Amino acid sequence: MFRVLHLADLHLGHRPDLPAPLQEEVCRERNGVLKAAVDLALDPRQEISMVLIAGDLFDHHQPEAPLVEETIRELGRLEAAGIRVVTVPGNHDEITYNDAVYRREARRWPGLLVTEPMPAKVATLNINGDACHLVAMAYTGGVSRVDGPLKDFPPAEGSGVTLAVFHGSLDWDGGERSLPLDGEALAAAGYDYIALGHIHRGGQKHLGRSQACYAGMVAGRSFADPGTGSWTIVTLGDGPARVEQVPAQVTPWRVVEVDVTAFHEPEELEAAIRESLDPGALMQVRLVGTIAFELALEGLQARLGHLCSYLELVNDTEGWAPEVLESLAAEPTIRGLFVRRLRAKLAGAAGPGEAELVRRALFRGLLALKGGGRSCRL
Repeated sequence: MFRVLHLADLHLGHRPDLPAPLQEEVCRERNGVLKAAVDLALDPRQEISMVLIAGDLFDHHQPEAPLVEETIRELGRLEAAGIRVVTVPGNHDEITYNDAVYRREARRWPGLLVTEPMPAKVATLNINGDACHLVAMAYTGGVSRVDGPLKDFPPAEGSGVTLAVFHGSLDWDGGERSLPLDGEALAAAGYDYIALGHIHRGGQKHLGRSQACYAGMVAGRSFADPGTGSWTIVTLGDGPARVEQVPAQVTPWRVVEVDVTAFHEPEELEAAIRESLDPGALMQVRLVGTIAFELALEGLQARLGHLCSYLELVNDTEGWAPEVLESLAAEPTIRGLFVRRLRAKLAGAAGPGEAELVRRALFRGLLALKGGGRSCRL
């Protein structure tokens, strides 16, 4: 029996779309995720014997030299401690290119670097006295033969444990570089564990006797790609593979939705947003529903932005309540004239499509006249 730390999609070197100096701070934290993973693997309480990296260790096939040196140094700590390391290139750090990091650094890359362009048995390792057979591949443009989902996988060995490692899309054909994998064919191969990368949200699936698992991205890249916030550790060699998730100490990206419809005063909305904020998180608050008062995003941002690591307010409301529009239309101002004219156009709209365009124009025009915007960043 032995335990494996399954990593994938760390995307070291990624620079998130955040204002300076926060961008640098988050980038440094993300690049430190590998060191945290190595520290976890070296913790004797975890009893880790192998670290599998299932693709996209880097965000680009040409990461900056200092990051490459740091990565080799960290993986070397594992090798020095007798922990086996297996690295599979992904589609971001693709091995295809002549200047790819894995081609330049192949001779000094710690552990086993997979370069086979098609599924193949790449090694048999001795792990705690047991045979561990590895099946893997590294997609290589112009060499890998990918015409629809891959189905030709070498069968599991009769003795020991067989692990497969792929950076690809299980039962989904997103194109050749997404490395589509046929689930039925993988099930027929009979592997003990299938370590997958490429799908950032993580997840598991039984394929016959096999346990397939996407480790997911530990530290997020954006609000749309928030990461899992956990490590994936697998126990093998004593019955079916057992997968556990261990919390990781990373800054979370969190999205919350606040419905403004129930609020009649700006102070009520501000209190609700304040209540939803996590001080240690990067926060996006999406406002939905119908507005019953004038919405001043910049003021909210100024008063609330310091309550968390980062705050982004996004206005996804449907527009102003009818009574608010009535009040605005009665104003002897340019804004009042704008509302009256757009409401007249809305009443005379030729169909649903034109009416929707007029509603959007009214909504966005009022935001502009109020000095607000669809989203406001601090």
